[in-house]
Amino acid sequence: MSEAAVLALEERRRAAMLAGDIAALQALLAPDLRYTHSTGICDGRDSLLAKLAGGQIAYRQLAFTLLAAQCTADAGIVGGEMHAEVLRDGQPRSIAARYLAVWLQRMGTWQLAAFQGTALPPH
Repeated sequence: MSEAAVLALEERRRAAMLAGDIAALQALLAPDLRYTHSTGICDGRDSLLAKLAGGQIAYRQLAFTLLAAQCTADAGIVGGEMHAEVLRDGQPRSIAARYLAVWLQRMGTWQLAAFQGTALPPH
């Protein structure tokens, strides 16, 4: 995989999360996904999708910046910053985090297998 290709996957994920597109996310997220939020809460694919589908998490704005990618034939790693405005259980929340996303190719399909967010210190 090329760096441009893994960054394109990240953009598809960003757009799907912002749109609340559960079907697109179902395809992009690995069944064994480990998604660690900047709060330290960890979700699998099913629990993350349930939170998004149920409105417990709703992204109002979502931007990925300072992205850098490294790739091999069957893995892509993206690091960067995430800035978001989110409704979490109906409460507005601003998020600023550094993150690392791991994309793996399995049986010809690229999916997000791991995500780790770490909150940035307040300015």
